[in-house]
Amino acid sequence: MDIRISKIIAFFLALFSVQCSSVSTNSGNENQNEEENSVWSIPEDKVFIGQGRDGIASIDDPKFEQSGDIDFINDGDLITAIQIGNDIRGYPNVILNYHEIVNDRVNDVPVAVTYCPLTGSGLAWNRVVNGVETTFGVSGFIYKNNLIAYDRETESYWSQMLNGAVAGSMEGESRENYRLIEMTFKAWKDAYPNGKVLSGITGFDLNYTIFPYGDYRTNNNNILFPIEREDDRLERKARTHGIFYSQNLVVFPISAFSDEGTVINSTYSGEDVVVAGMAKDELVVSYSRSLEDGTTLEFSQTGEPLPAIMQDDEGTVWSVFGEALSGPREGEMLKQIPSYNSYWFGWVDFYGTSPRTPVIQIP
Repeated sequence: MDIRISKIIAFFLALFSVQCSSVSTNSGNENQNEEENSVWSIPEDKVFIGQGRDGIASIDDPKFEQSGDIDFINDGDLITAIQIGNDIRGYPNVILNYHEIVNDRVNDVPVAVTYCPLTGSGLAWNRVVNGVETTFGVSGFIYKNNLIAYDRETESYWSQMLNGAVAGSMEGESRENYRLIEMTFKAWKDAYPNGKVLSGITGFDLNYTIFPYGDYRTNNNNILFPIEREDDRLERKARTHGIFYSQNLVVFPISAFSDEGTVINSTYSGEDVVVAGMAKDELVVSYSRSLEDGTTLEFSQTGEPLPAIMQDDEGTVWSVFGEALSGPREGEMLKQIPSYNSYWFGWVDFYGTSPRTPVIQIP
């Protein structure tokens, strides 16, 4: 066996050899972090212990290459991407699966790109905490199979899918988000052939071509930590896009969008929203249809190639990042709304209050 593969397997066997021991302020478990005595705003018996703080190492000094120079990613692999100003960057999920957090500066904005391979969820956070620019790390704690990060300024704990601090001095605070989207690497290369992509030269001796959790992505019975709520309307590992408004959650199965592109104009909890996606590119994005000047736009498909994904009734063509590429509103940005991707079981376990919530919308 390749020695690098052996190292990878050994690392992740060690990671989960602690199994599902939950946090207990009285247990004295040697694998616990020093901060376990924190007061949690989430049920303490639902917080499980993984490898320990920084057992999964964040990337704190990321390097980038052009899309055409990347040779370790398959066309069907997913890439998580961000745009702030004119700075557009892609972070291959094959790297995020191993590191979960990349501390970066995008258009000189301090950003933490967070990705949890167990729930398939990605969010981008501002790295200024309590008025100080800091970095985020992997705490080693897991809540509902989802990443709990910690910030290195206040050492508070942050639940990714809850988008907020669940223990420490920042408990109860939420993070400022930046729009983060997913698509296949082929779609990324078509859209941004010269785009910046996180390099596989990370400073860690890992083979990023191997998924570290075996058949986890395709085996609906392979769940590493207990599930409290279930909902069989979709398969557990169905990739979905969720939109929040007024505590309501609407979920869109990504595979239900057409390969050519589907555009949905709708209203959720009083907010006018557009959802656009392409199943073959594993891409779904959502934005507000309401502009600052009071205009509410109607969107439809566009025949233009990516990064264009839709056009409005005024004749403006919009990108996957909600940027007006051409037309009367060229250069404007659509308003971001609270939304991100996750496996179906993650939405249900976090936000399901009965066997039939959240709402599923089939495009």
